[in-house]
Amino acid sequence: NLVMEVTRIIHPIGQGAFYTESIKTNDNLYNVVYDCGSGNHKYTPKRLKQDIASFYNPDDVIDLLFISHFDNDHINGIRELKKRTSNIRNIVVPLIEENDFWYYQIENPSFETFYRSLSEIADSAVYRVKPYNEDEEENNIPINDVAPIILSENGRVDKKVSCTTKFALAPHIDWCYITFNYDQQIRLTKLQNELAIQGITEDILKQGWGIMEQHLKEIKQAYKRVAKDGANNSSLIVYSGGMYNGYNCRRYRIRQPNCNCFGRFEFLESEGCLYLGDTDLNQPKLLDTLINRLNLVIDRISTIQIPHHGAYKNFNPNIMMLNANWQDFFVSFGNTNSYGHPSVKVVSTITRQRNLFAITENRDSVYIQIIKKR
Repeated sequence: NLVMEVTRIIHPIGQGAFYTESIKTNDNLYNVVYDCGSGNHKYTPKRLKQDIASFYNPDDVIDLLFISHFDNDHINGIRELKKRTSNIRNIVVPLIEENDFWYYQIENPSFETFYRSLSEIADSAVYRVKPYNEDEEENNIPINDVAPIILSENGRVDKKVSCTTKFALAPHIDWCYITFNYDQQIRLTKLQNELAIQGITEDILKQGWGIMEQHLKEIKQAYKRVAKDGANNSSLIVYSGGMYNGYNCRRYRIRQPNCNCFGRFEFLESEGCLYLGDTDLNQPKLLDTLINRLNLVIDRISTIQIPHHGAYKNFNPNIMMLNANWQDFFVSFGNTNSYGHPSVKVVSTITRQRNLFAITENRDSVYIQIIKKR
């Protein structure tokens, strides 16, 4: 019989995201990472470097790296991750069409260089997940009928894949990752129209950062009017968990004084986790569409990432009403961040109904789950 154990860790690296899963089977170890960054600059902060170096050995392989979006606090540790490990085999990112590069460069001038370099960072494959389009027939196939991409069978590729794609580590392993990328086109069109009113045409936007920088004041004003949250809405959502097998799941948290939900070992209802990056949960139809696309695994989810470090404008309390099994919510933020993350209102809303775990740069805020196949 196949023996399988999954260790899921929400790392304490402050204002950023570094979430890892290690899947052990009888004779293999698979490493999966969702985002790797901290701080608001392009350089990897010391705290994140230390965590990467203390967690991975030089001969370790990252089998699958998910990048939710392209803000520095989610990507500035990726090159350090590659440097500290043997290689990064597969990378999964939201698809950004070349005509839309300008939208992401406003927030991160090095976006284009980074996005084009992914095929050099990945040793095997880069998968660019297309945004959801309700008119596309392929996106309406029930998720249990979607054939997974088996990572161990792939050569060196760089390809576009559909919005709801399943990734499997090996043919005999039930554990899978299901992606979801929500469409940005409505927001992009509104922003382009707003810029055009100010004389900033599509031709100007396509000429690269050097030209855009000359119009930065007008562009940022347009962002505030139309896209207050910038490009964060493009965050790649990922389900991590089983499809068919049963699992025993328990959480581990260093005991905190005067806090009942911080115990050493406590059992969870199910093994599934929903990683949300910096997604805006208030986008029209997003929650309904997400639930529809993940209907087969909704009851398997018990752990949810609070998006955008607990920002109020990204949170929608209706997410807690979708399923009673959604027990644990976690939020990553820096103790001294200047953004007011997490929102006190978000914290208050969640803690009245669910468990909320705060993951900061403090070592004792680490959150670990141990999941075993029954």
